[in-house]
Amino acid sequence: MTIPDDESTPRPAGADDPTTPPPASGPTPPAAPTPPAPPAPPAPPASDQGFPAAPPPPPAAHPASSASASGYPAPGTAGGPVGDPSVPPRTVNIAFWLYVVGAVLSVISGIITIATIGGQRDQFLRTVQNSNQTQGQNAQSVVDAVIAGATVWAIITLIFWAVTFVLFAFFMRRGANWARIILTVLTALSLLNILAGYGVGFVQFVATVVALVLMWLRPSNEYFAAVKATKVPRS
Repeated sequence: MTIPDDESTPRPAGADDPTTPPPASGPTPPAAPTPPAPPAPPAPPASDQGFPAAPPPPPAAHPASSASASGYPAPGTAGGPVGDPSVPPRTVNIAFWLYVVGAVLSVISGIITIATIGGQRDQFLRTVQNSNQTQGQNAQSVVDAVIAGATVWAIITLIFWAVTFVLFAFFMRRGANWARIILTVLTALSLLNILAGYGVGFVQFVATVVALVLMWLRPSNEYFAAVKATKVPRS
């Protein structure tokens, strides 16, 4: 015998709803597995202040092999100089000061030559008188003229070597290749003064030869090439 349900009896949800389908019979199928989440990218290392570290610097635009050890580009290579062509290398600076020393030695040699000529007047006079070509006042006039001419020539030579060595050495240190060529010619001509000034002329010749060699060494050649390529102001 069935007891009718009254309104106070609890009923399951959807029991009185005719539109609710009845529960399916049989076992419930298992749920599809959830794919694992991809791993998170590693965080950049933080600096001591809490900010990300700076990225590494980009590689150099030009290889270091394009420049020589002196800081100037090797002859025949493209690109601007790595070093500052306004600063001459050590070889050029030493050559400059050697030419200045050569100018000072030229002045000393000229002074010694002038003093030597004046002190030999009596010897020249006796030599002229013994030649039986001139006598008395004529011999003294000839000797005085010879001494005056030799003194003037010594002064001109003194000024010439002193001024030219310093002047062209100054332009050479600024990177003027034409001044280097002129100094090369002057160094060869200074061989004529090798016997002047009781050995002072020889010392001057040695100093200028050493300066000549330094001017044509590889660092000097690279410096002159860099100055010619850039045309920057030189000190």
